[in-house]
Amino acid sequence: MSIPTILTILEKMLTLHAYLYELTVRKEEIVKANKVEELQQITREEKQYTRAIVRLEKQRAELSEGKTVTELAEMSTPTEKQALLDLKAELTETIGNIQKQNELNQLLLEQSLQFVTMTLNTLNPQPSAVNYEKPANTKKSVSAPARSLFDSRA
Repeated sequence: MSIPTILTILEKMLTLHAYLYELTVRKEEIVKANKVEELQQITREEKQYTRAIVRLEKQRAELSEGKTVTELAEMSTPTEKQALLDLKAELTETIGNIQKQNELNQLLLEQSLQFVTMTLNTLNPQPSAVNYEKPANTKKSVSAPARSLFDSRA
């Protein structure tokens, strides 16, 4: 278990999370401006960063033999301990910021969808009732016998 290598991985994770946070902030403006193509592009970029973060987390878990950062800090030297705890605090804060921004973006998207739905319902009102019944003005001819499409004599 190499603490300096784990520190490097955590620093990379912090950098990727910072980029991810920047994307979530940009996404807010894009949603407000209703730019669908740019929103799709940012979503693709977010997926790339997320995949990279997952890979780094797997590496960290393998190197640390499944131990948490706090557990590693307890077993390391005082300088390594401080570095681990500082990185943990920064990562926790950044992840919290990402979560808050994503919640805001989700609310904005829901409001946008509600507005679109309301606009569509206003432009294309639904019929009051959809009934499948015979029109009232159609008269049945008495002279022609009712004919079935099913031949029961076969």
